[in-house]
Amino acid sequence: MGWLAFLGRQGATGMSVSLLISAALPLFVPGAGTALRPGLPAMIMVFLVNAFARIDVGDARQILARPAKLLCGLVWVVLVIPTLVWAALSVVGRENLDPGLVLALSLQAAAAPIMATPAVAMVLEMNVTFSVLLLLATMIIQPFTAPLVAPWVAGSAIEVDGLLLGRNLLLMIGGSVMISAVIRRVVGLATLEKYRFETSGANLIVFTLFGLTMFDGVVVRAFTDPWLVAGLSATAFLIALGSIAAAFIVLRAFGRDDAFITGFAAGHRNVGLMAAAQSGSLPDMTWLYFALVQLPIYLTPQIVRLIARFGRRLARLRG
Repeated sequence: MGWLAFLGRQGATGMSVSLLISAALPLFVPGAGTALRPGLPAMIMVFLVNAFARIDVGDARQILARPAKLLCGLVWVVLVIPTLVWAALSVVGRENLDPGLVLALSLQAAAAPIMATPAVAMVLEMNVTFSVLLLLATMIIQPFTAPLVAPWVAGSAIEVDGLLLGRNLLLMIGGSVMISAVIRRVVGLATLEKYRFETSGANLIVFTLFGLTMFDGVVVRAFTDPWLVAGLSATAFLIALGSIAAAFIVLRAFGRDDAFITGFAAGHRNVGLMAAAQSGSLPDMTWLYFALVQLPIYLTPQIVRLIARFGRRLARLRG
C-alpha cells in the first residue's frame, strides 16, 4: 500500500504529527480515547509482533555471545536511573510534592521500558535487535524488581502485584513471539524487509491510536490548570531527555544507536502496566502525569534529530 509506505517514511516527523492528532481529536470526538482503552493490549502487541518478526537472528546471537553490552544496558535501566530518581526526590523532599506525583515517579522508575521501544527504533530506521533484547531482559525481571524499586524510590510501602504483572507480560510477550514466528515462517524475512516502510506506517497508525487513549481529557485540563500541566510535562521531558543525555555521555562505547536506545528505554517507561498492577486505583495526579509522560515518547525522536542537525551545522561552521 503506497500510503502506508509514505507514512512509514516520515520517521520522527510522523510521530510528532500523530501526537498532534491524538491530542486534538478528543476535542471533536469526546470520549474516543476512553472507548479505545480496552484495545491497549492489542496495540502493544502490534508493536511487539512487528519488532519480533523483523529481528535479525544473526545479530541477536552476536549480542548474546558477548552479553556485556546487554548487561550494562540492563543495569542502567533497572538500577542507575531509578537511583537518580530516588536521589532527586530525596533532595527535593517527598513531603514537598503531591503524594500522587511521588507515586507516579516511583512507579515510573520501577517500570520496564515502553513496549514500543523497538517500534521507535524501527521508525528511526535503527537496528531493532538490541532494543528488543534489552526490552525482553527488563520485562523478564520486572516482576521481581518492581516490588522492591517502587517502595524504595517512594520512601514508603507501595503494593505492586508482581504475579499479576508477570502474568500479563508473559501473555503479551509469549503471544507476540508466537504470532511473529508464524509470520516469519509464512511470509519470510526478505519479504518483511521489502515492506519495512509499510510496517513502519502501520506502527505509526497504532501510535496515533495509543496516544488518543492516553490524551483523552488532557487538553481540557491544560486550559483549566495550565501551570500544573506545564510542570508535569517539564518533569516528564527532564527525565526522558536527561536519560538519553546521560547514556550518550556514560555509554559512548555502546555506539550512537544503541546508546540512544538505552537512554530512550531508561527514560520512557511502561507506566500503563504499572497502573494495571495497582488495579487502576490511582490518584488523579498520578493518572494525569502518566498521560503527560506520553509527550516525550512522541516528541523525543524529533527533538534529538533537531539537536543532531544543529550539531552538524555547528561543526561545519567551525570547520
